[in-house]
Formats: sequence, C-alpha cells, structure tokens
Amino acid sequence: MENKKFVTRTTAADLFRFQIYHTYMGIMGFLLGLLAVVALADLIGNFSNMNTGTKILCLVLILWATILNPVNMYFRAKKQVQTVELFKNPIDLEIGEKGLTITQGENGGLVEWKNVTKIVILKKLAIFYMGKVRAHLLPLDQIPEEADEAVELVKNYAKGIRIVNRRKGRRKQKA
Repeated sequence: MENKKFVTRTTAADLFRFQIYHTYMGIMGFLLGLLAVVALADLIGNFSNMNTGTKILCLVLILWATILNPVNMYFRAKKQVQTVELFKNPIDLEIGEKGLTITQGENGGLVEWKNVTKIVILKKLAIFYMGKVRAHLLPLDQIPEEADEAVELVKNYAKGIRIVNRRKGRRKQKA
C-alpha cells in the first residue's frame, strides 16, 4: 500500500466529538452516568418524601450530567477553535508505513507508529492518542470519499496498536 495524504481543518464539531468521547467513554463518563441514574432513582423512588431542595438538587444533577455538561463542552470547543491559532490553518496528515506525518504550514513532523498508544475510529472522526494528554484528530466527515480508505490504511499500518473501531462499514451505493 502507498501513503495517503489528507488535508483537513479541525472544526468546533470535531473538537466537540473528541471531548464528548474523551469525557463520556472513560471513568468520568461512568461516574456521570451513575450519578444521573442514582439521582433519577432517588427522585422517582422518594419523590413524595423529599423536600423541595432535595428534588431541585436531583434535577440539577440529572440535567448537569446529561444536558448542561455537553452544552458547555460544545461552547468551549467553539471558543477554542475560534481563539487558538492551531485550529485556524488546515492540517496535512499523511498515513504511511512509518507513521503519521502531520504538517501545518511550515511546522510538522513524523509521529512513528510506536509512539501512538491508541487509535479510536468513530463515525465522523479518527483519534490518534500519543499518551494520555496528546491526541491528533482526523475528521472523516471532511473526506467522505476517502474515509473508508483512511480507516483501512490505519488498520493495515498500525500493527500492535490498540484500535477501537466504532465506525460501521458503509454500504456502497449502486449507480
């Protein structure tokens, strides 16, 4: 297989998808879900015995875990994309046998596959983790004709790396 280059720009929606996945698919997501379920069970089971303050607290916990936190994440992602210089220019990402070549303007370099710790492939986004605090995003919805090819390249080249593939195979449309 040959190397393939993709030119993308990180949008607020891409950053939001990453933040939602990163927050809700780990320990924090488990705890937020548990908190919402416990608050809902307490609200339903003890509604007649609760005072008004406790009912309000349970409602706030449920709303925070399910609605307010994601809305806050979206507005933070939108602000970050507008203000951070990194997101203003397109990013060239090349998937090759040696690793990911990431360039933006004059800056960039090769990230070898041995430095990639985990790859998550979502419906519209591929996330390449380099440790716990560093990740690179490949917005698959910006390259719809080449998205399946990009996923296949990653699967072929990233041997020995944990790949979480949540992208369903797409059906080829008949002409």
